[in-house]
Amino acid sequence: QTCQYLGSSDGKQIGKFKVNCIHEKQNKAFQEKCFSFKDVNHEDEDYLTTIRQFEFLAWRDGEDTPMAVQPMLDILEAVNRWQPHLGETRPILIHCESGYRRSGLVAVLLNEIHRVQDNKGQINIVESVKTMKQRNKVIVQNP
Repeated sequence: QTCQYLGSSDGKQIGKFKVNCIHEKQNKAFQEKCFSFKDVNHEDEDYLTTIRQFEFLAWRDGEDTPMAVQPMLDILEAVNRWQPHLGETRPILIHCESGYRRSGLVAVLLNEIHRVQDNKGQINIVESVKTMKQRNKVIVQNP
């Protein structure tokens, strides 16, 4: 619901930003949207940014776990394909309605995928969760 009002093909102004939906695609697991945000007070291209949103459809609010593993793998793969385009200074924003559980789990799994890639196969999910909980205590629900 957070981004439902964003982006239309004709451009919608929200505050000082003009928002356009550049592209949108959906499958059973997730919906992917790409938005452009342009500061209307500046003509310079430095004030234009692109945001890609991945909405996980296969794990509904109120469900303790996703119904299947493959949809989770599909969204993780899609985010990993996009992330190299961002560079070191452009973080990925992960959100869900509650602000934890689903988005927290996706953040932990993405962190572990990068840890495996960087450390040649070594993972430490417990350490990832502890580190993330230092920044946001409710990012992953306690058992």
